[in-house]
Amino acid sequence: MGGTTGQVRGKTQIETYLAYVDLVDGYGETFSDRNPDPVHKKQCKCEMVRDLETGEWVLHYHLHT
Repeated sequence: MGGTTGQVRGKTQIETYLAYVDLVDGYGETFSDRNPDPVHKKQCKCEMVRDLETGEWVLHYHLHT
């Protein structure tokens, strides 16, 4: 079992969400447990935070096999 953690950044919340969806889709079925789950767009949006230095939206994630 393994996994990866990281963050996705974007100028807007939708840009950040779409980047996260692309990231998860790029792994295919490698990671079955995704936190947050990209299927739940509103949950992803609630978990985003604003980087006050850059103004970007940041979504921290954990993907686990």
